[in-house]
Amino acid sequence: MATPEHFAASFARTLDLFRDPGAKEEQKTQFRTLTGMLKVEGVTIAAHDGKLLVNDTAVDGDTLLQRLEFHSVKEIAIPADPPLGEMFELLRGLAAQPGEEDIASRLRASGATRVSVRMQTFVFGTPLAPPSAAPPSPRANPGPDAAAAPSVARDADDIPDIVRESTAQSSGFSPAAAATRSTGDLIAQLKDNPDGPHVGDVLAVLGRQLEVAMKTKRTTQVLTIVAGIVRAEQQVSDASRRRQYSIALKRMYSKALLEAIANVADHPTDREDALLVLRRAGEDGVEVLLDLLVAAPTIDERRGIFMALTGMKEGTDQLVHMLGHRQWFVVRNVAELAGELGLEVAVPALAQQLEHDDERVRKAVALALAKIGSSSAAEPLRRALRDKSAEVRMQAALGVGGRKSNALAMPLVAAMEEEEDETVERELILALGRIGSTAAVQALIKFAQPGGRLFGRKPAALRATAVEALRLAATPAAVGTLEGLTDDGDKQVRNAAQSALADLKRK
Repeated sequence: MATPEHFAASFARTLDLFRDPGAKEEQKTQFRTLTGMLKVEGVTIAAHDGKLLVNDTAVDGDTLLQRLEFHSVKEIAIPADPPLGEMFELLRGLAAQPGEEDIASRLRASGATRVSVRMQTFVFGTPLAPPSAAPPSPRANPGPDAAAAPSVARDADDIPDIVRESTAQSSGFSPAAAATRSTGDLIAQLKDNPDGPHVGDVLAVLGRQLEVAMKTKRTTQVLTIVAGIVRAEQQVSDASRRRQYSIALKRMYSKALLEAIANVADHPTDREDALLVLRRAGEDGVEVLLDLLVAAPTIDERRGIFMALTGMKEGTDQLVHMLGHRQWFVVRNVAELAGELGLEVAVPALAQQLEHDDERVRKAVALALAKIGSSSAAEPLRRALRDKSAEVRMQAALGVGGRKSNALAMPLVAAMEEEEDETVERELILALGRIGSTAAVQALIKFAQPGGRLFGRKPAALRATAVEALRLAATPAAVGTLEGLTDDGDKQVRNAAQSALADLKRK
């Protein structure tokens, strides 16, 4: 091996490159150089009384000494020809900022058995005996208070080629080798062999990759991991093996994870996997979606969340139940969504909110009932059309549209007879045109007529609106009426009828 000074300098140089995300190529080259020095003989690196010791020899290396003290590392023992994956994890841990766990604790979970770390303050167990095929050098043999160094989950792009190549050459499975593989490789292994003997190790590595993906907000990787595990679990019939999956998923599922998944549940490319993960969470998944629904600021966001909820059997019932929420904006949000998606099952709960103190809620409820447009919505809508607020009545009129709303025609006609606000009256007439049923058209024909000579003569503006509504209806009876109005005595009505017919011909 090189001299202690030379090794310390090479180790420090490699560590510096691991701290520079833009130096991938140099990192690979230096990593090969460093591991090449360890082919024949192992080494110990220690921080003792403010000095850096390499194989018990004091050397210059303030930067490396500071890094060891920064992580409270007392000694690192590296055997001859160490596993490349373990070396990579050691360097990666030293390059990172100290976290909640020290290096020994963080890295132990990888299953590393060769490289060991001893901490300044605490002692963490005894490392496993190294494989007999490659015994460590006497100098690198860890003491009884040493701790095995584990790995940190990462993207495959962060793994130097030399580590990946080494893994590919290995004929057997080891947790340390698994830790160097990409998420895609590990999920593919579970898919191909969900009952395999190393499932527990693979799930443990994926769990660590998930932790890092969550911390770095890589939602796509998070979704890939959890959805892949859920699918693998579905293929397993053995009860003990299913318990392994169940325990792993229980550890992975958290409110933060469910929120991250829920936020992509309406993305076309992610929807299937997201719903799979949320369904696996059951009531917890529904609860998170409902919390997001309450907080969602726009109708588009609420629609996406609702689409996720409707994919879950518990979702619709919970949503309807929220129409009785104590906070007005929650009721408004849910009412808007129920109307947007034509949720007929929500009609009874919507009807109960027509007496809500907040006008904003009543407006949303009236609009929702009109958009649902079913026969069950007709009576509640009739009540909304009598609301003391013109804005509420306006919303009820604006929401009506299409042939599906045939049952609403008569409530609209009845409301016309009572309505005193001209703006609302105009919207009621146009709503009848959008319905276009026989009853609606007959009412429009009546509204379009001039009325009596002395009494009951209708304003020209109201008649012109009825003409516009007949154009919207475009039924034979409506067209015939428009043709008859082209020579009406009122110029405004006459021009409106001629324009409506011309528009229908163009279409």
